[in-house]
Amino acid sequence: MNITRLKPISVIAPFILIILAGCYPKTDEIQELYERQTTLEAKIDKLSQDLEAGLSGINRNISEVEANQEKLAQDVQTLEMKKAAAAEKTGKAENRKNTKTGQVKPNHPANTPEFIFSKAAANYNDGQYEDAILEYQKLIDTYPRDKRVPEAYLKQGLSLINLGRKQEAKYFLNTLIDKYPNSREARTAREKLKTI
Repeated sequence: MNITRLKPISVIAPFILIILAGCYPKTDEIQELYERQTTLEAKIDKLSQDLEAGLSGINRNISEVEANQEKLAQDVQTLEMKKAAAAEKTGKAENRKNTKTGQVKPNHPANTPEFIFSKAAANYNDGQYEDAILEYQKLIDTYPRDKRVPEAYLKQGLSLINLGRKQEAKYFLNTLIDKYPNSREARTAREKLKTI
């Protein structure tokens, strides 16, 4: 047998055993790691439960907001129908008056952004918040790039707050903040959201 070949192995083997013995964990260390793992798993389970509860609450809030939006859309449609019916009655009465007097009523440019905004503002200032919401929405839908659109969103939110419909107001205020984050109106909306 070749002794020179065995000599390096016999020298290296004790070093390897010493190194491996140092790497072998003690029972106390294993127990401590197991306890830490159990604690971390419990924390993860608690966080998962909290996350599920939070997501459930958010989904519930989203459902409420969607239901409120749907109700608002129905209310807007009902109000528009009532308003159209009232305007039709008023228009017929005015036509009868004009026919009798022979006077021709001047045509107002009712479809200009200035007219729509001023009508909405007048409704808002008179406390006719539902009519104001409709007129502001007409401005937003017809002239989405008009410089007064951020104010229209703000006034819609404030009108809904005045009507006691705070959840629906949050939708308009958040829409304003999302679409026009750097506007003066968005700053006002952020402040208002903190109070409702």
